[in-house]
Amino acid sequence: MTFIPVLFLVLLFCRQPAWGGVLEGVVFSHDGPVAESRVIAYPDFESLVRHEKSIESSSGEKGGQFKLKLAPGVYYLVATGEQDGRKLFSYHGLNPITVSDEYRWLPFFLTPEKEPVCKEGQGTGISGLVSYRDVPLDHGVVSVYKSREGKFRGMGLLTNTIGDNGLFHFNLEPGSYAVVARQKKKEGGIGPVMQGDLFCYPSTNPIVIEEDRLCDLAIECYPRDNLEEYLAEGAENPQGRRHEKRRHASLWDIQPEEAQTRILVRPATISGTVTDLNGRPVENLVVTAYPSMGIDPFQMHILRLITENRARTDDQGRFRIELPGGGLYYLQAREKIGAAPERLEYYGLYEGNRNHAIRINPGESRSRINIQVAKIMPFSEVRERLQGEEHD
Repeated sequence: MTFIPVLFLVLLFCRQPAWGGVLEGVVFSHDGPVAESRVIAYPDFESLVRHEKSIESSSGEKGGQFKLKLAPGVYYLVATGEQDGRKLFSYHGLNPITVSDEYRWLPFFLTPEKEPVCKEGQGTGISGLVSYRDVPLDHGVVSVYKSREGKFRGMGLLTNTIGDNGLFHFNLEPGSYAVVARQKKKEGGIGPVMQGDLFCYPSTNPIVIEEDRLCDLAIECYPRDNLEEYLAEGAENPQGRRHEKRRHASLWDIQPEEAQTRILVRPATISGTVTDLNGRPVENLVVTAYPSMGIDPFQMHILRLITENRARTDDQGRFRIELPGGGLYYLQAREKIGAAPERLEYYGLYEGNRNHAIRINPGESRSRINIQVAKIMPFSEVRERLQGEEHD
């Protein structure tokens, strides 16, 4: 009779759910590992905002190191700490992260928490300064997302380029938003954040914008998984002797699901030519297919956005763009991107319909698309003649 309780205990033990995986890593600032720090996991973005359903890490072997055991699932990971009286924060750039039974080693780059400065009577929206190690960025992009989305990938609700002084500005409707800035190592680069690219997520996300209220943000960046570049000269390197093991177990080679989607979804393609008003091909222009993102009809502010759906024309004016999937895309050709058209720039919209757009299905190919361009906003003939007389 004694074997029954033993068998019951064995079966009960076998039915216990196994832990998914062990996450270890280090939390550090410019000055090295931050001993008074912790990593927190949340099951969804709303829980992160409300500070609910959290799972906190335990301390590792050394100062700044952490250990976190999580059941299989998807989590938002953040880190907090304090150093020299300053509150520090880090939001992992690959959030949300899927946890399995694999061992992972994750570094968290802490940046100072900075509260927004909101003022009334200066419009409704968000403005600010993006910097890295207290130096304003001279290029990159800033994207605004509806905070309820939770996944801050791609162009978001709006995307603007960062000026050479690190400044940005968005006019917005009242609501709750998340702001994320990025800078690729290659100037003008777009797409998922790779190792060494700058990722910038302020601790004040999400930001609630009220009518006639402008909030100014100071956003500090960090280079994704490039510890050596981030640490100040002489700071302790937290990688230690097990660097190669940790390198293999890190997420350096894992990209956001936006990049993985390109493998899972059959791409669509559009191709054609760009010509001038006389039908002659125009080379070296950028043809861009802007996803509508629910914006219909076409609006000129779309031209301030940057998307990876673009290609340059060859010497025969030909182009080919591979799209991540189906949908409605606005087409235009020009010399530059990310700004309003300039005087005497070659510029043209697709005129196949009044909305300057094509609708395409996943896996579909559309060819023989023609876009005509011309030098826009030219001087009048009288003014040109007068200017010519002045030069004479």
